[in-house]
Amino acid sequence: MSWRSDLRERMRLTGSAGRTLGRRFRSGAQRELGNLKALPPWVRETIVCLFIFALLLGTSRAEKGLALRVTDFARTSVTTDITLEEVKTFGKELAGKLKDLASLDLRNFWSRAATGTPTELAWPVTGEVTSYFGWRPNPDSPGMSLHQGIDIAVPKGTKVAVVLDGVVSSVRRSPEYGLVVEIDHGGGVSTVYGHLDEALAQEGETMNRGDYLGTVGDGGNATGSHLHFEVRKDGIEVDPMTLLPPLVKGP
Repeated sequence: MSWRSDLRERMRLTGSAGRTLGRRFRSGAQRELGNLKALPPWVRETIVCLFIFALLLGTSRAEKGLALRVTDFARTSVTTDITLEEVKTFGKELAGKLKDLASLDLRNFWSRAATGTPTELAWPVTGEVTSYFGWRPNPDSPGMSLHQGIDIAVPKGTKVAVVLDGVVSSVRRSPEYGLVVEIDHGGGVSTVYGHLDEALAQEGETMNRGDYLGTVGDGGNATGSHLHFEVRKDGIEVDPMTLLPPLVKGP
């Protein structure tokens, strides 16, 4: 057999095997979806909601606990045949455990995820939060952009306080945030203060909670005087509002 004929034969056999595997995969997927569709709609929706809830808790990798139990049940419900009675039994067991969530301190829950221990930061300045963490329309161009911190509107020259004990890791200028001070608080946690008018701290300086690190300005990409404030965990921005006390409090 020539090498051309041999190549065509190999391609034919490979294509045939691929089509067979594809049919088997689709057949298996349809069976698993059929198991889920056999349940009443409200049961399917409940299972999906519980599964999402478990993922949001971020403990689906835990060795034990409510989230793992919910995740396992959701996985089982789409891979094996389960009856409505089994769902009811699971629901009865779950009802008692969900009562414990009523006393869950969400602030400490998310703070612990960011810092390792329940932590409440001080406000760097006292003012109105004009832009929160998350996606927002671009101020000067079409589309959306991720706002990686919060903006607090205060007059130019307002002193900015350190929110937690730490060491100044950087004093720099940024095209977007103007004069910036960054403080390392240990444990992978750092805070960033942007649009400063003046820096009162130097790199390597140890700062205590409440010390002043600079004053508010309007440099960089800013339409008015305000402080841009970020909290980072291992270099990734997290929502500062999950760690700050109620807005009525100040530094």
